[in-house]
Amino acid sequence: MKRKVTVMLLVFALFFAVCGSCALAPTASASGEKFVIGTFLQLTGALPIPGNEAKRSIDMAIKYINANGGFNGVPVEAIYYDTNGSPEEAVKIVQKLIVDHQVDAVIASVNSTEVAATIPYLNEAEVYHFGLGTSPAWMADDSRIWTFRASPNNGRGLASSAESILKLGYKTLAIMAGNSDNAKASADALEALCPEMGLTVITRQTCDADETDFTAQVARVISGDPDIVFLCLDAVSFPQALKQLRMNYRGMLAGMDSLAVEYQELAGLDNCTYYVFAYPYVDYARLEDSTIPIVTEYLERFIAEYGEMPINNTTFRAWDTMMAMWEAAKIAGNNDSNALREATHKVKVPGLGGMIDYTDGSREAYSVFNPFILMDGQYSLLEDWLADGGYEEYLAATGRNR
Repeated sequence: MKRKVTVMLLVFALFFAVCGSCALAPTASASGEKFVIGTFLQLTGALPIPGNEAKRSIDMAIKYINANGGFNGVPVEAIYYDTNGSPEEAVKIVQKLIVDHQVDAVIASVNSTEVAATIPYLNEAEVYHFGLGTSPAWMADDSRIWTFRASPNNGRGLASSAESILKLGYKTLAIMAGNSDNAKASADALEALCPEMGLTVITRQTCDADETDFTAQVARVISGDPDIVFLCLDAVSFPQALKQLRMNYRGMLAGMDSLAVEYQELAGLDNCTYYVFAYPYVDYARLEDSTIPIVTEYLERFIAEYGEMPINNTTFRAWDTMMAMWEAAKIAGNNDSNALREATHKVKVPGLGGMIDYTDGSREAYSVFNPFILMDGQYSLLEDWLADGGYEEYLAATGRNR
């Protein structure tokens, strides 16, 4: 396995040798007898559910892949580290994965800030890797050829979201945005896109992740009387901010992705109703809600493995990531890092969010984002909802004139 471990990396790794995080699997060597994937996720701290849901899906995918021949006849093994939500800890972990474990590949966090912090080191060491985060920002540098994503890029869905707003007949919006890498980058991209689409941003309000009182932001949003409110909120602040917004605003909402079941439960289903978004995935509360065969099959496998439905779409992202890597291994015919990297550009395989397709050279899996609307915990394609008279019912139910 090819590795370019520079003096800088070695010194950095030694400096952080006392890193407090712990691996959740034995140290493995790059012997070729197994394919070792180093993984860092937030498994504890303020927001552990997305990371743990991703871990469960990776474990399930490895079990499935190994039962079907592994990577070119070699079994796959994962090493897990817990970042506790810290980008600094993520960087320390990456040094361990590169130098101590000499991993064959890396799956990076669902937290885009952690992904962005580690990408330079992984590219410097020529480690084949995928990030699970959805921020538009960290894939922007085309020189980072070892970085791939099988998760959605929220920036790619913003044009579809803007088109959905226009289909509703709206011209103005307010933005409530968090200050994480993902939320800020998505809000920045949306704000830049709106003038091109003929939309006007009346106000943009910032919501810090550790805030609990959003009275001031909500007041400014409502005073602007927007046609729709676009939420680019961090997971921690989302439920409380939404509940406070809904105390005085019954109109349409839009967002950068689907709402995980856990966030719907925390915010209240009534508060999440009339939420429009464009995304490859939706978050199902019940198996019978799924009408897509490949998704139904995945959910059935997940239930058989864990006895319950997943509650966050990071499970979908992790599964698609593993399937993309496996397909690249099949195309490459061997597990050499450079061969896998080159083979990934030929990958075109069905995923849980549609077609995983890297043939455009962008290192991004998904380019199609379907517009949906969420009502009472149920998802409908926006076009179907409009055609069935849903908008007229919305106006009648809310007493609004737009």
